[in-house]
Amino acid sequence: MISRAWLVALVIALAACSLSGSAYPGQITTTFDGNKKLVLVADYGANAAAIGILAWADVEDGTVGILEMTGPLHMRCEGQFRPHDPKYQDPDNLPHLDVGDGGSGANFHAPRGHYTAVVTLPSKKASIQKSFDAGYSSSNAITGTYDLPLSCVPIADSAQQQSTLLSEHVRAVQIWVTRMAASPTRSQLLPLASEAARAIESGDRPTALRALTQITDIVMPLASQNPYYAIRRDALASIALLNQPAPGG
Repeated sequence: MISRAWLVALVIALAACSLSGSAYPGQITTTFDGNKKLVLVADYGANAAAIGILAWADVEDGTVGILEMTGPLHMRCEGQFRPHDPKYQDPDNLPHLDVGDGGSGANFHAPRGHYTAVVTLPSKKASIQKSFDAGYSSSNAITGTYDLPLSCVPIADSAQQQSTLLSEHVRAVQIWVTRMAASPTRSQLLPLASEAARAIESGDRPTALRALTQITDIVMPLASQNPYYAIRRDALASIALLNQPAPGG
């Protein structure tokens, strides 16, 4: 998992490349409910070869925030704003958006290209967006997938992309399970992972969905540890793609 300190370090690296004089150079700000602030930083860090997206807002602890990024990799994250941590110099000491990894915002690898990040506060009818260009990032060396934060899932923009992403993430689940050391949990997971992979190949989406749901239920109590974290992440990505209506194109 990506720590908040790692992500803040990435944003500091991004900031070093900017000429702005704001708390996080490159940040943009909008207001809602009068003078309350919603702040966004979104950019690509060449040193980390990764995208970093952070958001802060003047909202109560637990307020839901939605992050969506469009581009060569399309993703959607549902997170919650958490209180300012005094160890970090967040803009105006505002609560930060946690999208599932316990840190501030999202840090991940993605294909090069042009992206737009949008953060929305549904309860406040407020949003903010920023576009940026990303350079080279590497996919996971073991699975070939681009790994997203836990509360983020890929979105397919075409039928072909949906099929490709689904095959990749289901295969990733099978790879992680196969690599596990022998254990009762592995014995439970292996036939389910194989069943999901066969079902995807044959176009049996209900069977794949059922097997992947069982996998997430089994690994949930251990999800803070690897490889269970990685298994759950790719299983959740697969489930999201299975549940997505077929896109046009």
